[in-house]
Amino acid sequence: MPKKTRSTRSSDQDGRDYCGIALAYAKRAADEKNRARFGKWIRLAARRYIRDLDRAGKRGGPFYFDRDEAERACAFIECLPHVEGKWKNADGSEQPCIVLHESDVFFVVQLFGFRKADGTRRFTMALKAIARKNAKSTVAAAIGLYCQCCEDELGPQVISGATTGKQARIVFNVAKRMVEKTSALRDAFGLEAFANSIPSYQNGGSFQPINAKASTQDGLNPSTTILDEIHAHKNHDLLNVLRSAAGARANPLFLFTTTEGYESPGPWPELRHFAEQVLQELVEADHFLAIIYAVDEADEEAGLAADEDFDESTWIKANPLIEVNPILLSEIRKEAIEAKAMPGRHAEFRIKRLNRRSSVAGGWVNLSKWRACSGPVDLEALRSVECYGGLDLASTSDLCSFRLVWQSGGRWFTHGWRFVPRAAVKHRTERGLVPYEPWVRSKYLIEAGDEVVDYDVVREHILAAHRRFKIKSVGFDRWNAAQLVAKLEKDGLPMVEFIQGPRSYHPAMQELERAYSAGLLNHGSDPVLNWCASNLVARRDVNMNTAPDKRRAADKIDDFVALLMGIGSSLVAPPAKQFQSFFV
Repeated sequence: MPKKTRSTRSSDQDGRDYCGIALAYAKRAADEKNRARFGKWIRLAARRYIRDLDRAGKRGGPFYFDRDEAERACAFIECLPHVEGKWKNADGSEQPCIVLHESDVFFVVQLFGFRKADGTRRFTMALKAIARKNAKSTVAAAIGLYCQCCEDELGPQVISGATTGKQARIVFNVAKRMVEKTSALRDAFGLEAFANSIPSYQNGGSFQPINAKASTQDGLNPSTTILDEIHAHKNHDLLNVLRSAAGARANPLFLFTTTEGYESPGPWPELRHFAEQVLQELVEADHFLAIIYAVDEADEEAGLAADEDFDESTWIKANPLIEVNPILLSEIRKEAIEAKAMPGRHAEFRIKRLNRRSSVAGGWVNLSKWRACSGPVDLEALRSVECYGGLDLASTSDLCSFRLVWQSGGRWFTHGWRFVPRAAVKHRTERGLVPYEPWVRSKYLIEAGDEVVDYDVVREHILAAHRRFKIKSVGFDRWNAAQLVAKLEKDGLPMVEFIQGPRSYHPAMQELERAYSAGLLNHGSDPVLNWCASNLVARRDVNMNTAPDKRRAADKIDDFVALLMGIGSSLVAPPAKQFQSFFV
């Protein structure tokens, strides 16, 4: 077994160049010519990996790449035995130990190879979403054992967590059988396999299953948390308890593994959406590794239709192990026959075999064209240009937004101020899915108030903008705004109520869509606005007028709503008077 000291393993010594395998895999996946084999999210993940290797090679960057750490983790896993089913080599001989598929090498190399300046792992959160029967539990169990035995952690505590005890034991039982079958592993690290725990006496560590009820007990201090089938969690309770319990760890790891499920409340829709945002470069999250294997949905930007459920050639996008496991392909074929004949089986086939979500809320913004409008916004040059504002105070316990828009030289320009209470920053930081704290540090967000947004702080920033820019009018949503609007009126700002409905929003949404589609918008690559844009879902009335749908949005859209109200105000530009309504 590899020892705890840094490995000197190399391709010349052992024949498996794991880092080379990962890079070759990434290059194939990133190549558009291989679209038929690799789904959208893996193509994006591959491009991110290649970019990150380049970032890691630059002096003074946020992280570096340690080849030895990556190779050591893969080598450890390949010393572990198969404990489920019989595996054969290409020549037909029995394969007693795990041989990582290149897709798994791609995942493990990233997880353990990228390091922060202090030598700890770059990634503290990782998601692997993949169709069932693709060795998800095997790899998760192996990663858990590696973290227990080989990471520089005092008293490592590895948790296999789930909503039920039965589900929590799936990964744990795989790890337990690996330990039972491998005397070298037990001897090297002082491991012992019990019914409900795998202690490691050498470093005082443990590996144990835990369910939602048990997670409320004292004594939890996880260094590695594996949450299997995260889609089945109905709320954030278990995740929140375990994240809080891991607060004393300098380098915790939260590993989420799942196959898709039916849409339901809980952390999975939020986690999946965040992962997609990271892969699309809408949110920068260097702590988060996202790997999603799934067949492709329709891509309007590329003019491509969705993959057909029963097109066998596309199944490898969700099932990378098809090429090395003929039994898996045979099983999927059988289930496809049943799904065709029995409509009740079709949804289950889509979810479990294609990793295709049961329902998809379509976003309104074409994100590719939106990202192309990241040109700069020169506020000094815009001081002499008339502008219009939008003020959205709808989320006083989270995000509020004030945004200005200018039209100059046939182009739109926009700049915004976003306000959050300190409680929201703390909550979002603890959940780890939206980077509120980094945004505050970078001054993309302004902390204002404790539990709710302090309107006095909002007023101060609006007045400062009023003194600096030529604001003609500010559209606002009357919800919870009367007192602040009255004060702003007294301060001399022309405030105009923006009625919340499709008739009001439709002209603004038409104009904004025209502008960004034609590349006639500069939003300065604002990460908060980009995030809100990616969350936006539209609704239509009977006359096909369009408006933002806050109830169906994946997350906050307040900043985008403020942008639309600013544009709408400029299109109508009525004479300003107190609490005047327009678009009625």
